[in-house]
Amino acid sequence: MTRKKNPTDPPCRPRVGELVKDLTTGHDVVFMDWQGGLAYVRPVGGGVERALDPAAIGPLPGGPTLAVRIVPGVPRGRLGAGEGAA
Repeated sequence: MTRKKNPTDPPCRPRVGELVKDLTTGHDVVFMDWQGGLAYVRPVGGGVERALDPAAIGPLPGGPTLAVRIVPGVPRGRLGAGEGAA
């Protein structure tokens, strides 16, 4: 069963963390959330979150892509344990 398109639905319904196109600036941005009928996005490398009209965001040409940021973890275990031991 397919759902009929509601004329009030935004043209693009991204998931949180998905890269989308900000049609007002032409930049790729990360979709953060919907609130109060607005789409909240932030720049790909991080930065200030801002609100956009849902009609001002569009999908990327290559299809949905999630923004991933790799953060180095803290070494686990005791530091220095086993050094010099054979």
